[in-house]
Amino acid sequence: MALALILAELREEFGLVLHIAHFDHRTRPRAAARDAAFVAQIADHIGAPIRVGRAPRATKSEDDARRERYAFLRRVASELGATAIATGHTLDDQAETVLLHLTRGSGMAGLAGMRPLREGIARPLLLIGRAETTLVCRAAKIRPREDPTNRSLTFARNRVRLKVLPELARINPQVSAALARFAEAAAEIEDASRAVQPLRAATASAQLVSNASMDLHALPPDDASRERILADLWKAVSGTSLGARHRAALLALAASNEGTKRVDLPGGSAVREYGRMRFAPGGARADAAGSARNEDDTTATAPAALARGTSLEWHGWRIALDLPSDGLRFVGAIDPASAARIVVRERRPGDRIAGHGKLQDLFVDAKVPTRLRDTWPVLTLNETVIWVPGLTPPPRTGTVHLAAGRVETTPTVGEAAFTFSSQNRQVASKAEVRPRGEKRGSP
Repeated sequence: MALALILAELREEFGLVLHIAHFDHRTRPRAAARDAAFVAQIADHIGAPIRVGRAPRATKSEDDARRERYAFLRRVASELGATAIATGHTLDDQAETVLLHLTRGSGMAGLAGMRPLREGIARPLLLIGRAETTLVCRAAKIRPREDPTNRSLTFARNRVRLKVLPELARINPQVSAALARFAEAAAEIEDASRAVQPLRAATASAQLVSNASMDLHALPPDDASRERILADLWKAVSGTSLGARHRAALLALAASNEGTKRVDLPGGSAVREYGRMRFAPGGARADAAGSARNEDDTTATAPAALARGTSLEWHGWRIALDLPSDGLRFVGAIDPASAARIVVRERRPGDRIAGHGKLQDLFVDAKVPTRLRDTWPVLTLNETVIWVPGLTPPPRTGTVHLAAGRVETTPTVGEAAFTFSSQNRQVASKAEVRPRGEKRGSP
């Protein structure tokens, strides 16, 4: 309930199209109809369509129920062309999951618990607890229905929730948050380990080698592990082993996430752009600013006028004027007179944005890698910068639709739509722009 209410509040700001999905596990025959009716009321209250599913037979275990539920959700997502399935898992659910996996002798992947985004499942509420979701519902004057099976000690998760965690909370009242931090640390180690595996097979693929990079936040905290992983990655992409001096230089490069810096290595160079390391072996080079690129790469593009009813491509971006947003992440609106004079160009020395200061400072504050700044679209009106998609708020001065987004991150079913922004706030299909529904009374 809290998740539905929160996303309903955010949908206009982020152009979300929400659908509610309700699944009957057939374990509570007498209450099932009332459950479905209540969810339908909530869906009507927030102005969202609803899909209802039912298990073919009563599920006998938690695992069976989960499999049937997610199979139904994936069918609905596929039919709708949804970008992701959003679930209401909280910080407390994460703590329970970690304890269950730990008790069952899970490996590092299991100890990482639930991820904010994995395999098309988004969990936007993982940073808040069950108490906060209760407050959200209370503020909306909505009283969620309670599933009585949540109090049954027959199920292992309930025993952890009702018996184990309360005892641990007597030792540390913030035990759920502590377990969630443990899961994050386990996830970082697991991701760093996984990052090495595909790159070890990359030496036979020139394309994969030339684009090799990794998020430094995924590296483990200890220097020995970081050095080993970075050296393994370099050998995978360049075919060259590093000696102690170059291993130390690579480790030092990874020690900071400020600005852009480069080190020369046997067989090429490594470039750190804020929190991301890029490897430039062989035919790639790094320019004076430390930006890795191929020799035949060209970035200069002449300014281009943007006509109404058209879109244009700009270094991996698509900008559309007076067209449906079609999944483009950043959406605004402009008045008809201005719409006829919009020009898209690259940045220029001295560019300023009213209310935001120097464009150069915006790039630095947003930690945009140097290599991307000359290819970032800048929208102008009569030579005045009015919008830098992704860095400044979109204009909202009229009724003519204006949208922009990276072409490679146009939402598709699954994880692709979430790769562009670290905030990962795009949750549902945006193939249509749904206006906020009229004000409705509480169910």
